Amino acid sequence: MSVPGRFPAGGIENAYSEGRTIISYQRDRFVPTEELSLPYWDDVSGTLRGYRVFTACRTVREKIFRLEDHLRRLYDSAAGIHMVPPMGQDALRDILMEAVRLNRERDPHADLLLNVIFSGGLQGCTMKQSGAGAHLYIAAQPLITPDAECYEKGVALATFAYQRMYPAVKLLNYVGAIIAHQLVVPRHDAYDVVFVCPEDGNTILEGSTFTVFFVDSDGVILTPPLDGKILDSITRRVVIEILGGKPEFRLRETPVRMGEVASFREAFIASTTRNVLSVTRLNDLIIGNGTPGPVTRSVHDVFEAYLRSY
Repeated sequence: MSVPGRFPAGGIENAYSEGRTIISYQRDRFVPTEELSLPYWDDVSGTLRGYRVFTACRTVREKIFRLEDHLRRLYDSAAGIHMVPPMGQDALRDILMEAVRLNRERDPHADLLLNVIFSGGLQGCTMKQSGAGAHLYIAAQPLITPDAECYEKGVALATFAYQRMYPAVKLLNYVGAIIAHQLVVPRHDAYDVVFVCPEDGNTILEGSTFTVFFVDSDGVILTPPLDGKILDSITRRVVIEILGGKPEFRLRETPVRMGEVASFREAFIASTTRNVLSVTRLNDLIIGNGTPGPVTRSVHDVFEAYLRSY
């Protein structure tokens, strides 16, 4: 499998040490990312109340990958917690495109990760709406992808009984994943965590920042459905869309249980920063033969081809 394009070795720190000025956005103006700040008193409802939603999108050369999908989900997330957006979608689209243009001028070869954040909008320290919109922040940073070894050998996941608050809303709250990374990830020497429904301890939901897919004994790709318990991942949407037009793939959205995993041939995850990445172990259970399988490799290649043509 080929590995997605990476920012030069060293990531964010290396980008700054080499003098690259990466441009972000703070409320009403563009600023260097290293100077980006979220004011405390002027955004108490975001800082103290956690009243924030966001979307994380990447660039593909001069474009933002699936921008319209990201805008739809961001505004749906705001509506889901009764947040007044800072502006309309057209105005935000213009700001995002200008951010991409400014950064392309500084480094035309590096793709970026853009965290677009709506923060606050409540009345002081209360829980009441102020009538004003939330504040806008766009945090730009280099796109950092997993090491080549992860794609060549696959990764391990650990399970953790947890369901995110308001699962259909992309909140800026990752406390469940953070706890899991202190507990189950080191216990199983895992790369990351996948959540299992705490109500039954059996139904697989989603990863900390990714969607999960499995390949059953008949070669059918299975992924948990959008039933109100997981996020409508943009990368998940793309995988389903591009595979749906190819007869060599069969994909089904259906609940997946922990008891079924032992019979699966393959598994993989999908996300903005990873694209398609093979999973070869879940807790202590080896999946398939413990190496990236042919279906996963094919899905990876189809996804990479889609990115190249985007």
